[in-house]
Parts: sequence; C-alpha cells; structure tokens
Amino acid sequence: MSLPLESVRDQLLRAGVAPRFAGRYVIELREHLADLTERDHKAGLDATAARERARELLGTDAQLTQAMLDTAPRTLAARAPWAVLGVLPAVVLVAVIWAIDDSMIRLFEPLQPGGVLNTYVGTIAAASFVTSYVLGPAFASACIFIALRQRLSSQWVWIGLGVIALASSFFGFHMNVRPPLGGHPGDTTFSAMPIVYVAGHVSTAATLSRAVMRATVLFSIAAIALRWLRNRFTDPRAAAG
Repeated sequence: MSLPLESVRDQLLRAGVAPRFAGRYVIELREHLADLTERDHKAGLDATAARERARELLGTDAQLTQAMLDTAPRTLAARAPWAVLGVLPAVVLVAVIWAIDDSMIRLFEPLQPGGVLNTYVGTIAAASFVTSYVLGPAFASACIFIALRQRLSSQWVWIGLGVIALASSFFGFHMNVRPPLGGHPGDTTFSAMPIVYVAGHVSTAATLSRAVMRATVLFSIAAIALRWLRNRFTDPRAAAG
C-alpha cells in the first residue's frame, strides 16, 4: 500500500518540481494530516471517521498539488532536458576522456620506445579500462538516476543515453600495437580510439564496426535498466505489489 499523499509527490515530480521540495512539502502535509486526525479523534470521532474528516479538510490531491506548483521552481532538468540529459553529459564525458588522453600522451610521448613502457603498463591498462568501460556506464547511470528521481519521460533521456554510448565507444585512451610485418617489430602508438588492424594495416571499417558494436551493447544495457527501474520504482502498480 502506498504512503498517504504519495500521488501528490509523484505529480509534483512529473511537473518538474525539485525532489527535495516535493519531498519536504509532502512530509509537512503528512504531519498536518496527522495533527488534524488526532484533533478530530480527541473530539469524539472514531479512528476511521477522524482520518476521513482530516483528509477532507486538508484538500484534494489536485488542490494540494496546484498549491505547490503555484510557488515552487522547476528543476533545470525539467525546463531544459535537452541540456541536462543530451548536451551536458556528452560534453563532460568527452572533456574527461580528452583530459585523460592528454595527460597520458604528455606522460609517454617523451619516453623512448622499448622497455621503458613496461614500467607503465599498469597505468596504461588502468587509463584504457576507465575510459573504455567505466566512464560510459557511469554517465549513463547518472542520466538514468536523474530521469527516475525526477520522473522525466522526455525523449532526451534516450538521446542522452545514445550519445553517451557513442562517445564512450568511439573515444578513450588506447595503446595500439601494429602487427609485425616482414619480421620487424610492430609499432606502438597511442590514440583516442581503439584501432583494428587487418593484414598489418589499419582497417577503418573494422575499427568503426567495433566502436558501433560497443555503443550498441552499452545503449541496450542502459535502455533495459532504465525501463526495468522505471517500471519497478515509479509504476504505482509495481509499488503496490
């Protein structure tokens, strides 16, 4: 069974009221409802009649919701979902990846090829893992959290997840080792995109196909998680169960 006035909170969130304001308002309403119920109960009404009388005096859900909407500010995510869920995550994600790439290139560029890089193999692996498998899911999780917390159903949620999946799949910090040709050792290079070699040469098609595949997998996982969590925590029927 849902808590009293929970529908008021849900309507406020869907209208774009900040979760902290909506939550505080509903808590105050519940406290006021409890005071009215206790007063009427002491006045001689039984418990059921006292609750019904108190609820009638407090007002309908629509009236209580509108009273808050008349004064409460809307969140930026509700007013400009294109910025919060579409543009901002992509810009910040690419900026973080660029900062990691730039730092790693500045660290390794002056070093001579050979055994020196073996000293930094752990650093290289960590930077590659973070940019390839941590940042994308982390930013996608943040978008999902914002969308669920503020009951956003905008198409920008999906666009944002798609942009994050593409950015994190196409960009990162990668060490590429060219397959040896003619018995000569392969070259070691660093790039912002994992390069796929075919017959010892860079394959643009294979490189792009790999990135698209990774983006598809990340987007699919994020989409499934968003739908499941939305049904689980924001659907009244699921909450009642």
